Amino acid sequence: MTRRRLFKFLPGVAIVVLLVAAPLVYGNLREYHLRNFRVVQDGVLYRSSQLSPPGLDRVIHDYGIRTVVSFRYGEPAGTPPPDLWEENFCRKLGIDYVRIAMVGSDVWTEPAGGGPPPAMTALNQFQDVMADAKRYPVLAHCFRGAHRTGVHCALFRMEQQGWSNADAIAELKALGYANLEKETDVLGFMTNYRAKRSPGVGR
Repeated sequence: MTRRRLFKFLPGVAIVVLLVAAPLVYGNLREYHLRNFRVVQDGVLYRSSQLSPPGLDRVIHDYGIRTVVSFRYGEPAGTPPPDLWEENFCRKLGIDYVRIAMVGSDVWTEPAGGGPPPAMTALNQFQDVMADAKRYPVLAHCFRGAHRTGVHCALFRMEQQGWSNADAIAELKALGYANLEKETDVLGFMTNYRAKRSPGVGR
């Protein structure tokens, strides 16, 4: 190939490379900064994994987030939570920050002496947040945005949007809770859960 033909050929190659590479680069950047970000109900509830600082800043700006709910906590007990930077960041912006910890084993089963499963304490805290429209829009997250976040959002679907247990569980699996069938305590809780509140946000 002559030098002249090579120069004619190179721009076309460069364009092809850009067309292929640009989506990959964008996808990687989005995955890093906006990991697992999804709309549950526009203007009401959004969910994600732990966002990067630039990703969080963008979501707050683009979606007008007024409340951030984190299901992360320090381990062992008494140690600072891993997303303490996020809490401080939100406080500086005047954004309400709520930390809900679901700690301990067997949180999904009823205690031996009877009564609700320990998980209900955290679940009710989140439902209380979502019952207050003044706190919308809300961003909820844990580390991966699939397990703790998924369960809380599934209950939001059932409690405030009138979803059936089956539909909420199906979405829970589709959005990353891949091992739900093996976690029979969680699956049993979700299957047998009965909504107590009247739907108030709309489907």
